[in-house]
Amino acid sequence: MAPSENLAPAGRANTGNGGGAPNGVEKQQRCQFNEVVLRNRLTALLVDGNRFCRTIEQGLLRAYGVETLAVDNGRAAVELIASGVKFNLIVIDMLLPILNGLEATRQIRAMGVRCKMLGVTACSYEREREAFLAAGVDVFIEKPLSPEILVPILRELDGQ
Repeated sequence: MAPSENLAPAGRANTGNGGGAPNGVEKQQRCQFNEVVLRNRLTALLVDGNRFCRTIEQGLLRAYGVETLAVDNGRAAVELIASGVKFNLIVIDMLLPILNGLEATRQIRAMGVRCKMLGVTACSYEREREAFLAAGVDVFIEKPLSPEILVPILRELDGQ
């Protein structure tokens, strides 16, 4: 299955809200936390069966300068990885059509892929978290993917 988007770089982003801060220091700290300027080329595979979520998550990654490829099911992700495409980050939803996120993660890890994997889901029960972590994701979060979670991961991947 073909990816829904081609890899495309974007500029830097500042997602600080810029308003309502009681003083300039708090506003400045908030902006610094949410701002990242990548020194290296980072690539991400986004795997989400929900078109709306995929669009929002892809926009967030691209806003930070991450070249992003998106697919809508687990089988497409596994096939893409099996074809030899490498990524710095894989963001994968738990509930996917054709091949769910747990099994797709297991298969990707079984291929020897060691990039950072971020497991996301709309339902964050403890058993889902444990299952996703056992399947091989490095980080488990409840949707939505936010700058507060994403920025530290991007800084880590960028060596900052």
